[in-house]
Amino acid sequence: MKKTTSLLTLLIFSSLVFSQEKVLNINQYIPRSANNAKFGRIIITPDYFKIEILALYISYYTSYDEFTVENLIPVKVEGYSVGTKTNKDFWVYVPRQYKKLYIRGINKFGQNTTLDLTPYDNYVKARTGRKGLDDSEKPKVYLNYPKLTNNFYRTEELYLSLEGKVTDNMGLLSFKINDEKVRVGDNGFYKKRLKLKLGTNSVVLKAQDINNNTIYYDFVIVRDEIIEDTQFSDVDYPSATSNKNKNAIAVVFGIENYRNAPSVSFAVNDADIFREYLIKRFGLRRENIYMKLDEQATKGEFDKVFSSNGWISRNSSKKSDVFIYYAGHGAPDIKTKESYLIPYDGDPNYATSTGYAINDIYRNLSGVKARSITIVLDACFSGTSRDNQPLLADARPIYIEVETDIVPQNTVVFSAASGKEISSSYKQKNHGIFTYFFLKGLQGDADGNKDRKITIAEMQGYLDDNVSVQARKMGREQNPQLLGTDKNRVLLKY
Repeated sequence: MKKTTSLLTLLIFSSLVFSQEKVLNINQYIPRSANNAKFGRIIITPDYFKIEILALYISYYTSYDEFTVENLIPVKVEGYSVGTKTNKDFWVYVPRQYKKLYIRGINKFGQNTTLDLTPYDNYVKARTGRKGLDDSEKPKVYLNYPKLTNNFYRTEELYLSLEGKVTDNMGLLSFKINDEKVRVGDNGFYKKRLKLKLGTNSVVLKAQDINNNTIYYDFVIVRDEIIEDTQFSDVDYPSATSNKNKNAIAVVFGIENYRNAPSVSFAVNDADIFREYLIKRFGLRRENIYMKLDEQATKGEFDKVFSSNGWISRNSSKKSDVFIYYAGHGAPDIKTKESYLIPYDGDPNYATSTGYAINDIYRNLSGVKARSITIVLDACFSGTSRDNQPLLADARPIYIEVETDIVPQNTVVFSAASGKEISSSYKQKNHGIFTYFFLKGLQGDADGNKDRKITIAEMQGYLDDNVSVQARKMGREQNPQLLGTDKNRVLLKY
């Protein structure tokens, strides 16, 4: 094999833990003809010396001719060659009964180098009184996030990052999460992002040290959702963009199962997937999204979020883009003809006292410091549900006259239907019709001129064309509505 032409120095650093407080540190230069040096480590186990060799590569291809122990046996090498213009290291394993390591053809003169292991062996004997070190201690695995209760964690998130630390007194060989290798930093910390299926997710952490001591740490994560995996449609897997909008915030409400009203088919699914679009397409941080589903979405939560001094007002700034999404019941007040969003604990027959007036939302948002506000309402205000069930004791459809002048200047409102129309469900896609096509538009279908920018006007045109057509196929009329004057604003770049 080739003799090396690169500069290489070996410095041996030995780290051996005899207890949690005592660490063996030995520094020794291997004689050579150059002054440059990089660190290596030696780990001593009952069976072998595990020696790390580091190469300082200058300009030429380097390979290692041969490693032998006392000229008798070859040494196992992991990562045999040093690649071009890179710095790489590898380990050699020397059985404990051998006391010298010969490395042939390793410096620029082609000279041999010898590492004497006797001092390390003697030092171990002096400290322990034994020839070798007995290692029966298993690695230690810690999970810092999420915080478990009785090895159990419940979440609404589609993705979850596991964070923690893994250590071992003699040296860690491998660390896996669900049989997939996970990188562990020099400080022992690890981080692994998991995609959670709906329902129960079993997680197994496995750590193994260099002496084959192994520990398993298993727990369960439950993703709390109503929908089933088999119900996913073609819009339920949003592709990621390069957008990063750290100042953006969002509020997402999805109410499917009401206390005092008929259910809203797929409303939870609508809200859940819309959140993923906010994260992956718009670049919002997950922690900047305030999301409540079903029984969580109470009248108190609406007050907390939408009031003049609520969550939106407190968490927005002049640099903020604000998104509001709602899937659930809307209802009219028969006397005033004013429209209301109905929380989980609300009653459509008593919308004035148990609902939240949309005009109040608009008024409060007018005082919010934000660059833009985008509202998406998959609800109708005719007094009828998605599945054409009456919400009111008086089952006659009610026509709501929207006060367009009350919408703030920097705000646009996409609404699922107008007039006496119903916001319908799309059973084949497991979404509301309006939400399905809104998400489809965000995938790029609404980009009419194909400039990789979707404006407010382009999205509304796409919704007008597709929602109404699909509704007519079902024997219904549904025409989405757009409020606001900022129609040329770019909704999404992708």
